[in-house]
Amino acid sequence: MAYLLCTPEDLAKVRFGVSPMGQVVGAFSALGGTVLPPGLSIWTARVRDRYQRLLAANPALRALIALHQVTDYLPDFYCVPVHGLGTAFERELEAVRRFPAERAAADLRLSYRGRPLDPALDVPDVSQRVADALEAFWVELLAPDWPRLRALLERDIVQRAGRLAVYGWATVFEGLDIDMVLDGDRVLLGKVGGSSHRLGGVGVVLMPNAFGTKCVYLDPPRAYGLTYPAHGVAALWESDAPASDSLVALLGRGRAAVLSALDSPASTSQLVAQLSMTLGGVGGHLAVLRRAGLVSRSRSGRSVLYSRTPLGDALIT
Repeated sequence: MAYLLCTPEDLAKVRFGVSPMGQVVGAFSALGGTVLPPGLSIWTARVRDRYQRLLAANPALRALIALHQVTDYLPDFYCVPVHGLGTAFERELEAVRRFPAERAAADLRLSYRGRPLDPALDVPDVSQRVADALEAFWVELLAPDWPRLRALLERDIVQRAGRLAVYGWATVFEGLDIDMVLDGDRVLLGKVGGSSHRLGGVGVVLMPNAFGTKCVYLDPPRAYGLTYPAHGVAALWESDAPASDSLVALLGRGRAAVLSALDSPASTSQLVAQLSMTLGGVGGHLAVLRRAGLVSRSRSGRSVLYSRTPLGDALIT
């Protein structure tokens, strides 16, 4: 475990980011049985057969999954803080491929904590081998759902940015389930008691994870990051299940799906991605639900967010 020593300058530079590679790392834990937040069992059951076929065909992937189940130090060369919201998986993957093999091997040895490296990873071209395994996992298991996952992560960030503007960082970190301890003129972020890292004024990237992973990302001296469980994951996968027959009979299938998806505030575009509907279809459903008093809307920065009203909540439950 590790924690970050933040000065007021660092705290002023805290920002949010979305890492597709971070979702791969989180999914490793979910499928390996290390972390399984509520609702994720729906996704793991859906992809289990494809996952088992991948493991059978890819020894390096098997080695990485096994490592993630036992290590307390994830390899830094593919756990890198991102710069913002628009980072593409292909860009993160290319950085892994370019990473010097000897440094990648050193990272892996740290993760193995003195145990012998798995033979599938104890190879001269280990950066390439790991990149191929990460790419296979992404293409087969996460890429088909990435538009929905990205919408969920962006939705989480919009909500938390709104809370930041009203309540400040202390409340935001508490909501992220990240320990925040005041120590004189410094702020300690993460699980205090492990190794500490001074940021040197570069700030911290906060990265939501759809698979519940919480960890510290280190890329000194350029960047540091913290991952945290994204809100609304259970609702994302449960939205795959059809709405109740009675709700569909009352509202129609499309409006029932939109109302069910509003467990937390969302924009029209986020609902489009989550529900795989057209923009016009979601907009029309929201207009009808709003006129009926089942949803309300409010502005958060540049976004208009829709939420269920108490009447909408009562109808769902």
